[in-house]
Amino acid sequence: MKLAGIKTPRHLYWRLATNIILVAILLPLVLVASRSFMLDASNLKHIASNVLPLYLKNTSLLVIGTSLLSLLIGVSTAWFVTVYDFPFRRQFEWMLILPLSIPTFINAIAYVGLTDYAGPVRIFLRWLNADVYLDIMNHFGAVFVMSLVLYPYVYVTSRSAFLLQSASLIEVSRSLGQSIRKTFRKVVLPLAWPAIFAGLILVIMEVLNDYGVVSYFGIPTFTVGIFRSWLALGDLSTAVFLSVIVLTFVLILLIMEFKANQNKKFSNDKTERVFTRLKPKRKWLVFAFCMLPFFLGFIVPVGQLIWWFILAYSHDVWSHLLTLAANTAILGSLSSIIILSLSIILAYTFRLVDKKGFKKTLSKLPMLGYAMPGAVIAVGIVALVLLINPNLIYSGIAALIFGYTVRFFAVGYGSIESGFEKISRQIDDVAVSLGSNSLKNLLKIHIPILKPALLGALIMVFVDVAKELPITLILRPFNYETLATNAFQYAKDEMAPRAASSSLLIIFASAIPVYYLNRILHRK
Repeated sequence: MKLAGIKTPRHLYWRLATNIILVAILLPLVLVASRSFMLDASNLKHIASNVLPLYLKNTSLLVIGTSLLSLLIGVSTAWFVTVYDFPFRRQFEWMLILPLSIPTFINAIAYVGLTDYAGPVRIFLRWLNADVYLDIMNHFGAVFVMSLVLYPYVYVTSRSAFLLQSASLIEVSRSLGQSIRKTFRKVVLPLAWPAIFAGLILVIMEVLNDYGVVSYFGIPTFTVGIFRSWLALGDLSTAVFLSVIVLTFVLILLIMEFKANQNKKFSNDKTERVFTRLKPKRKWLVFAFCMLPFFLGFIVPVGQLIWWFILAYSHDVWSHLLTLAANTAILGSLSSIIILSLSIILAYTFRLVDKKGFKKTLSKLPMLGYAMPGAVIAVGIVALVLLINPNLIYSGIAALIFGYTVRFFAVGYGSIESGFEKISRQIDDVAVSLGSNSLKNLLKIHIPILKPALLGALIMVFVDVAKELPITLILRPFNYETLATNAFQYAKDEMAPRAASSSLLIIFASAIPVYYLNRILHRK
């Protein structure tokens, strides 16, 4: 029986706070959409005839290429570690996620250093008297370096889907005479496709958000166009127009994901999985296939960065690195605390009012920020600040933290909302019957229970802020450097070895969530 104990005014305060949070998070995106109608007709014609086809072509090539390669690597490796028994299978479960800790632009920097004239690959080829000019600073190279660090999105969602599928489905298919390959193609893959598609959407969004790789490789995309329009030309209207195009594409992707997930079904069958034994040759072939993306996506770039760090080491590097780390830590800590505080309010309010119908839709709106490219969010915040007071745009880190909050709110909110759903509502009813109010329930009951979820969300948000490049480049105050911007700037200035220390620190911090991801998958 549901007990009535929370009065209307208390509900009103929670709802008011929730509405303010939702408006603040969605306002930059709404401004981007609204200002698109203010573009001059002649300017619009120039963009449509000169730059739009080029941006569309390059962005499409990168999205399609990276999606296909990430699908191939992610789905295949997820299937192998879920079904087959081969050497170091348990280690590959978490090792294959590690490349996700390397930002795309840092991977690009490492591979350019590896393949240039003074790099180890060219040195080795000259030693073999077979020197070949290797140019990866093109579309194919961009697809290669981005896929190597983005495929874990597909790997994680695919493996999660494979683990949630009933083991008896495979047994029934095999008993009917189907090979393991046909079972995968006809039974497992169609059932897992909604989850695989969700991981693919994340890959596409990361490609759309990327600025470091395409800028470093000189590939004009929508993100590059947004940066050029605002930072180089000071043309906010053109930047907004390009942002709206990206925004529209992302919304289409979200609708497609929503429709795909409507048919998502999971099995409650707890049948113990039996791993398929392979012949010795095939066993080592599967091992080699799983080892290749880990080796190319993590060992190779990290090894190159460590070598650069040794070459460029000096005692002066530590003082500068500490300043960069302190700036990154301040931004990450403030953003994490703000996001977690607002997420708790939002998630708790929707728990109080019971999410149904329109309220359920409202509870998912904060997720839009994570779906949008950082450059689009940054342009929206610039438009907002210019409306309030143009003098505030680069006067401090407030706009930068606001940008991080909008972009990564979904990371904290999703974890906390999931934590609230695991807490029985009977606890609330008992507390209310004992005279406690909603605020006391939150502070004394829910938050202590949510500590693991809060810690996980805090780490994830902090790491995402440390890796973020587009928002930081557009909204940072003058001469304000973080680990990410420092690494990117050194690479742009053709001083890649000096970017190694910042890059390695980002990778070390980003590798921590891999532990949590693997634990979540094991629980499933």
